[in-house]
Amino acid sequence: MTERPEKQSGRAAGRALISLQDVTELSTAELISRVAGDALASSGGGGGGSTGATNHGQVAASVAQLLERFERAAKELDKLQQQVDLRAERLRREVGAEQAAYLAKVAALQADWAGVRRGFGELEGRLTGVTQAATKVGNRLQNADLYRRRALEAAEQIGCLQEFAHARDPSDLPELFHDDRRLAEAAAMTGELLAVTQELMSARERAGLAEARPNAVPQPGSLEAAAEQLELYRNVLDNRVVSRFDAALGRQDLPAMASCARIMAEFSRGEAILAQRYISTRPMFTNLRELAFAQQQQQQHEAAAAAAGGRDEALEAEAAADLAALRGLSSLYKSILSTLRDEAVVIEQVFPSPSRALGQYIQRVFEQKVQTAVDAALRPPPPNAGHAVLHGRLRQLAEVYRKTRGLADDLQELCGGEGGAGAGQASLCDLADMVCADALAAYLPMELRWLGGLYEQKAAAARAAPGGAALSMEAVLDMLAMNEEAASRCALLSPPAQLAANMRQLFHASTRSQANTGCLLEQVATHVVLGLGSAVEACARSLSGPFRPQQVLQQEAASSAAAAPGSQQQQQQQQQQQVGSPPGSARGSQSRAALQRAAQLAAAASVGRLLQAVSTTGAIASVVQQHHRRVLAPHLGAPGGPEARACSAALAALVKAVDERVLGALQRCLSLLIGQADATLVLEQRRDDFCPGEAAPPPSLDEPTPACAAVCALLGAAVDAAGQHLHGPNLSSLLAELGRRACLMLDAHMQRFTFSPLGALRWKRDLADYAALVGRLRSAPSAAHLEDMQARVSMLIVAPDSLRGLVDGNLRIPHRAALAYISLRQDFRSARVGGDGGAALATLFGSE
Repeated sequence: MTERPEKQSGRAAGRALISLQDVTELSTAELISRVAGDALASSGGGGGGSTGATNHGQVAASVAQLLERFERAAKELDKLQQQVDLRAERLRREVGAEQAAYLAKVAALQADWAGVRRGFGELEGRLTGVTQAATKVGNRLQNADLYRRRALEAAEQIGCLQEFAHARDPSDLPELFHDDRRLAEAAAMTGELLAVTQELMSARERAGLAEARPNAVPQPGSLEAAAEQLELYRNVLDNRVVSRFDAALGRQDLPAMASCARIMAEFSRGEAILAQRYISTRPMFTNLRELAFAQQQQQQHEAAAAAAGGRDEALEAEAAADLAALRGLSSLYKSILSTLRDEAVVIEQVFPSPSRALGQYIQRVFEQKVQTAVDAALRPPPPNAGHAVLHGRLRQLAEVYRKTRGLADDLQELCGGEGGAGAGQASLCDLADMVCADALAAYLPMELRWLGGLYEQKAAAARAAPGGAALSMEAVLDMLAMNEEAASRCALLSPPAQLAANMRQLFHASTRSQANTGCLLEQVATHVVLGLGSAVEACARSLSGPFRPQQVLQQEAASSAAAAPGSQQQQQQQQQQQVGSPPGSARGSQSRAALQRAAQLAAAASVGRLLQAVSTTGAIASVVQQHHRRVLAPHLGAPGGPEARACSAALAALVKAVDERVLGALQRCLSLLIGQADATLVLEQRRDDFCPGEAAPPPSLDEPTPACAAVCALLGAAVDAAGQHLHGPNLSSLLAELGRRACLMLDAHMQRFTFSPLGALRWKRDLADYAALVGRLRSAPSAAHLEDMQARVSMLIVAPDSLRGLVDGNLRIPHRAALAYISLRQDFRSARVGGDGGAALATLFGSE
């Protein structure tokens, strides 16, 4: 059985496969032998017969040819391999030789470069030495030249000094000191000789070689004679240069003036002498029209005073005169600034130190022109001047100072900014302060006088008004506005070193021994104290007696009738409809709405007014603190400074005092309110309300007693007023205290009466209204107290035999506490527990 053709071809292909490893590892001959062997094997295993033999022969021939070709190729490859190896070896030897030669050249170059670097280093060192030597030589040559020149100058100075020492007068001096063409050289020499002479004489004095010879004539040839002749010649030279300067000034010859200024600059204060000479000839100081400003201002004020009639007309005339003075001052300052700008151009061309000369000019302007103008515009107020006059003077002072500082700032810029006025000259801002010094010294007392006078006038007007000294936020805001205006002036007019102290006095200037109504805290404290006191007094007057609803409504009707007379009769009829009992009593058929209306009116006139004052007081303290932080604190210096600490301490003391006053006012308000409520209970509550007679008709248990209704309406209106004016913890504290005092009042009120069972039911009905009122107070202790009272009222209602079970079982209270209620029973003395022979209630509950 023969194999399938597919399997035979698969095995032949498997044998003919040669791996990559065979190709790389076997030689060419071995590879050919293997391929040939595989081919022969595959051809031999194909099949039998003649066909197989023929194929075998053809394959053998092909293989033989192939082997022969491969052998020739192998031989040629071997030859080529040998040639390549020979050439590669030759190239390797050549490359090695060239590399060795290159490395040798590199080593030689490195050695040469090291030698060159050493040579450069040595050369640099030699050059440095040569440079240093040349520098030393140059310095020595320069010093030698300097010494030579100094020696020549010294020799020349000594010669000149000898000439001065032996000269009898300036005419004996050398030609140098007489030649007008060499004035600059003569001035320079004279200045040097004066300096040398002064130094020599000072040295002799320090060495103790000088002999004291008062009024002695200097000997010719001595140092003193030389100094004397130098001073004489300097005076002669000054006169010559000044005469030349005056002539040039008359011709307006700026180059000649500049030459004279350069000559005089050789002497100390020489240039200043010419600058003063130049300034004194300016029209600003010589023209009579320019000097008439003060006289014009005086004439204007005299004319205004003569034309004024009454007080208002005098104030208007004063204001008009001040306005005219300000306009004249502005015009004068504009003229001064324009003139100085023109003069600065001339001074810069003439004087070697133009800033110094211009500074002298400006100082002279401030001392004469500005000082005179400021004195004319700022007149001191009369000793008895009113606040209106003081206010006008303060505003005038602020405007004059602001304009003067503006002129100083413009002139400072003209001089070249800070320090441009020249060495030794005062700052222009200091000059502005100097010309206003007298007015600035009197500023703060005048400011406090104005604030105090204005406050006292407004306070007197408020006290004379119908409302009296009522607490007013508008009045406090007016005080703050006045203080803010004063603070802005204080910041402008106070020197930096005194600003914090002055600002502190505007805020707090009072002491323990003397009050100052000009400072803000004194004004606010006085206003708050008087306002709170007025509110407390008004509250006390309103709460002085029992609550009388009819009287309150009648007063309202009378007030409305006075306001609208035509409706008086109609209003009286309405009041008669609302009020069904005689005046002074809460009983009758008055409606609950009328009672509530009367309570609201009474509370608004008493508690409401006081609580409104308390609320206003808190708002006042808040706005004063904001004013302190916003207006005053930025000018009080560092937060830890003495003035800032003083203001903070005074403000804290004010707030503390206000809190104490408010607390006292609220305590008195509560005392007065509870007192009125208790007086109302005493007046309105009748004994038959809780212990009606047998013949009397049974009372209604659907409505509270008239006394309870009146007191609940009164206290409810007070609670409404408190909620309207107070907030937060203040409201909670007030309501809690009101609840505590109301509970004590009801305890005391209950002890005034004896209760029958029906009357106890009425009392329990009243307690329900009282509990509803206390519930509005949001006070847990007061609500619990009313609940206990309502529960204990049962001891006034139940039968005597049920009392012990009620006290020990339901209420669980001590017998002595229960006895305080039981003793109020109508049958307390007659009732027996356990029949007629039983124990009395006092005996039963007299011990635990």
